Amino acid sequence: MSDSFVTYNPGTMVDVIDVTLFKYNHYDNLIWTKCLNQVDYMPVREDEIIINPYQLQMLLDVNFERELNRLKSVNFDLVHKDASSLFFLIKMLEDFENLKWIKLSLNRKRHFSRMVEDYSGSTRQIKYSFKILKMTARLSHMLPIDVVRSLNKILKKVSLVDMQKPYHTIKLKTVVIALEAALNTVDMNDEQAEALSHILDCFDSKMEGDNPEVLFVTDW
Repeated sequence: MSDSFVTYNPGTMVDVIDVTLFKYNHYDNLIWTKCLNQVDYMPVREDEIIINPYQLQMLLDVNFERELNRLKSVNFDLVHKDASSLFFLIKMLEDFENLKWIKLSLNRKRHFSRMVEDYSGSTRQIKYSFKILKMTARLSHMLPIDVVRSLNKILKKVSLVDMQKPYHTIKLKTVVIALEAALNTVDMNDEQAEALSHILDCFDSKMEGDNPEVLFVTDW
């Protein structure tokens, strides 16, 4: 990667996430109930609400201070089976620093599991499940402005931008397919090819799997 390219945290692109809470999980049900009683939420439909990150952060800090202090030393991706939703929600609030909205959905199923098998280590651990719904990909946050501007004609050829406006709302899989097509079919110099590869590297496997709606923003 070119030294001029920006070291980028993919989590900064995330705008909206969808988190499922389980009624018959102790902490999940507590979080859900306290949201209904303490937060000025937006109802979506039965058992679905929308809150902002500040509201959730305040709710967790006020109601679960002791539990959160105990969990500070736990790693994020795969953790010991005793970790709860409290830990994962706090970590997501930290990692997704530009998060705008959180959709919370209550699942009333009695039988559920967040356990996953770690076959290499022969252990059972928890991996928290959430879905990324919306993202903003600003190329100027990933690349120097002069490099971004040199890419615009290439991005136009694969329908990621037009010359009327410097942004386009599109599904992430479509973005990835278009960038890969550009690399394989459009004439470009080495710096441009490396820049497109760098943009692709900024989308992690979680994002690609969730296939959120992306506000794709270039710069003239």
